[in-house]
Amino acid sequence: MTELLPTAVIRPAAAPVSTVSSSGGALALPVPMVATVGDIAGLRPRCRKGDGGEVPGADVDAVDALPHAEWSAVAAWLKAAKAITTRRARLADVAAFVRWLQMEAPDVGLLAVTEDHLTHYRDTIATGTARAGLARPGTPLAASTVARRLSSLSSLYGYALRRRLIAINPADPVERPEVSTVGTTPARTVEEATALVDGAETIAVAYPADAAAVALLSVCAVRVGELVALTVGSVAADAGHTVILFRRKGGKTDRMPVPPRVCALLQPLLDDRSPGEPLFVREDGRPFDRWRMTTALRRAATAVGVDHTRLTPHTARATAATAALDAGVPLADVQELLGHASPVTTQRYNRGRRKLDSHAAYRMASILGGGA
Repeated sequence: MTELLPTAVIRPAAAPVSTVSSSGGALALPVPMVATVGDIAGLRPRCRKGDGGEVPGADVDAVDALPHAEWSAVAAWLKAAKAITTRRARLADVAAFVRWLQMEAPDVGLLAVTEDHLTHYRDTIATGTARAGLARPGTPLAASTVARRLSSLSSLYGYALRRRLIAINPADPVERPEVSTVGTTPARTVEEATALVDGAETIAVAYPADAAAVALLSVCAVRVGELVALTVGSVAADAGHTVILFRRKGGKTDRMPVPPRVCALLQPLLDDRSPGEPLFVREDGRPFDRWRMTTALRRAATAVGVDHTRLTPHTARATAATAALDAGVPLADVQELLGHASPVTTQRYNRGRRKLDSHAAYRMASILGGGA
């Protein structure tokens, strides 16, 4: 079904606007110098599936419909993020909160929110009782998602505080839920991961871009957002290695060596193409997005008889991380592979088959069963 994009509230870029701060002094509102948040790099709205848009058009519209002072603060805050992935996460989180606020407290402006509002927001999305702001009404959000949303709002209000639009950050005192140290993304077996790479080679002639994407996801564990941003010029030679140069989540530029088996699948995407072209493009020339990456994985899985149910780019990344840790690859090396800022995040993937095989629960069953 075609997803229609509602009409957004478009604002002309303007000179600084003077208003009155919460402390009574004059101040100038932020001037993001865009007419809509959809003009910010990385936030091009998607009108319908497959049109090349980068974020849901409804999220852009939710922010663009805010009153001018609130819109200016949010748009400037979105633009201040140096990484596109951060901008997209911020947009999704603030749009969800705007919808919730309009339902739960329609007379309260975004910059007039209190600690009590945010505490109630936390509780309703964590229990699935929120009347708005949930992708699946009635389904509680994971603790990690609740914590991330509160972190995004704390960042927004911290920005507004720095710009003297508010007197305090109402998100600071709101307690965040405890986040599990065990990852929840299901990992596939090493045998399935191996078969996926075999499947990539099987479909390489018919779908060369799909094949290369699956190989990079399965072997190099690159985030899908990092992968879709690659250009032909991102693949380079360095000290005798073929490497991909890319921007990590958070904005850091990194390089990663590409093993020969993956290089062979990448090569057809490089021939006779200019460096600035997107590396992964559809048959009609449009660049891949995360949904098209999922299609590539499922094509490779189908080719070798692997169950593609709930097979996503993040599943492939989790499988690579779990398999590496299970095989005894040092945590620091896996952290570098995944581009994690903290080893604590990497440790969440340390839940592979070997760790489960030796779990004390099995030993206890043996003890209580008389050695059975």
